[in-house]
Amino acid sequence: MKTKFIAWFIPVFFMNISLLSAQNKPTIKFNGRIQYDFEFLKRQNADDWQIGSEFRRVYFSAGGSLAENIKYKMEFNFAHSKIDFLDMYIEYSSKDLGNFAIGSKAEPTGLEIGTSSKYIPFFERSMLTSLQNSRWGTGIHYKNTALLNHKAGIQLALTGKGKGKEGFVDKNLEKGINVVARVFIAPVLNKRKKQTFHLGLNYATRPYKDLKFRPENHMGDKYHYVFKDGTRRLETGFEAAMVYKQFSLQAEYKTRKVANRANKDYLITGYYGLASFFITGESRPYKAGAFGRVKPIKDIRKGGSGAFEILVRYSVMDFSPDIVNLPDNAGLPAQINNLAFGLNWYPTSHVRVMYNYVITQDGHPDGNLNAHLIRFHIDF
Repeated sequence: MKTKFIAWFIPVFFMNISLLSAQNKPTIKFNGRIQYDFEFLKRQNADDWQIGSEFRRVYFSAGGSLAENIKYKMEFNFAHSKIDFLDMYIEYSSKDLGNFAIGSKAEPTGLEIGTSSKYIPFFERSMLTSLQNSRWGTGIHYKNTALLNHKAGIQLALTGKGKGKEGFVDKNLEKGINVVARVFIAPVLNKRKKQTFHLGLNYATRPYKDLKFRPENHMGDKYHYVFKDGTRRLETGFEAAMVYKQFSLQAEYKTRKVANRANKDYLITGYYGLASFFITGESRPYKAGAFGRVKPIKDIRKGGSGAFEILVRYSVMDFSPDIVNLPDNAGLPAQINNLAFGLNWYPTSHVRVMYNYVITQDGHPDGNLNAHLIRFHIDF
């Protein structure tokens, strides 16, 4: 009897171990992205053009699972022949509690920051996103996007001050960290009818840092604002979006107050409004508080012409008088306005050709800055 039991037990035991190992076997998936840009920049009254080209993004990543609920991702940017850490995390996922991650992820500071560069409709994100210095932060991240039947979500992050190009090293966490929170809801979410309405709020407090950014190009001159005696940055944002078939609207409004020892009123206000329309009938897909991949109805691989999207965006950065009156900020504009037009062609869901025309009004002696931007994008 014992011999028969052992003869039965041993193959059943090892079969179950084999099935368990197959279910929990580590997986890996490779991804990449190439964005090659041409930029033609010229001031209205200037004689010369600034013309350049660059690999804006050269991403390579590996990710997968180590167990049923444990995921990982390692993503690097090799643009300009420099290694930059991007997503670099280990994540535990729970259907009931949400996702907990340790490492580097995009900080949850708005709709446009939450949308990958593979899917943002313009070349560059709007100016107000520069208020956080970098899209990524390393530390502790939490998200639960399954609330109210996947129509609402909450995201939290405690991150350090390290930079991706330096491996996110921060040897002085005791001097302050970033505290970030975001909540959103999509009271209207009908994928079949291609209808979405999204609302969100976000908040962040950060250690002081100068503000440097370009007016929605990547090869022009930077603005550099200094806040004397600044100690911390407090940011509050509101976001909204609407999709109705091939038409969509998106807008965000954000303020930053710079706390300082002199009790000055250092206030920055940024906002933008964006409209998109697909001539060929596609719709911007929305999921979990962000926009996703456009899939052409008539993919060129099936003999079609791909998808065509036309765009317009107006964005503003406004600085309080106490900021522009500081000696370190002499000559810098009190307000910057951008008007951008765009045309996107999606031959397939993983290939995109983009054209942007951006007019920047900043009170410069040589007039407005006109930018013609062309991008060739692939991802896999």
